Amino acid sequence: MKTEDMVNNVMDLPHMAEVFEALRRGKHISMKDGDIFHALKKHEPVYEQLFAKLGFKLVHHARDFFYFLDTSNFTDLSSKIAVFMFILVEHLADQGETVEDTVMTRRFAYKDLPHLNGERYQTYMREAEVTTPEDLAAIVRTMERFGFARRTDAETFCFDVPIYRFLDLCMEMATQAGKTDGVPSEAMDERGAAP
Repeated sequence: MKTEDMVNNVMDLPHMAEVFEALRRGKHISMKDGDIFHALKKHEPVYEQLFAKLGFKLVHHARDFFYFLDTSNFTDLSSKIAVFMFILVEHLADQGETVEDTVMTRRFAYKDLPHLNGERYQTYMREAEVTTPEDLAAIVRTMERFGFARRTDAETFCFDVPIYRFLDLCMEMATQAGKTDGVPSEAMDERGAAP
């Protein structure tokens, strides 16, 4: 870090309260967040040290967004977002679409989402306690609050860069599923997992 970029005092960190409050609430801060993103990026090592002393782990994702990592707690909201994304990724792949490009460039209409169509997807969504179009819209509002998505109007939304946190997980699981597809059943252990 350049000397002129150093912050002499933690209290001199620009937007410190805003950055901390956003991250503490689970927000993923990306370039679209303007000043707080630029302050965080410019003073990343100082913020990282400060947050570590407060018991938080700041992660700077390779796709250029920041979040607090909490490995001890996978909330119901996280589960709902994960199920939402797994279904969307599977549906797009089944349609022959390039999943990553589609997720990152398309505007999605609530009425066209596959989540409440077909018994299998409905079962997954019921397990996540999502059974109505209003419930789907609530998930998108939650994703917007955490920085994963943005509503473009009352009927549509698009994803923002932090969705890679879930997209990477979906793609990793799809890759793992592909590896076990070629494993003979006798090579599976009693849990049905490949050794």
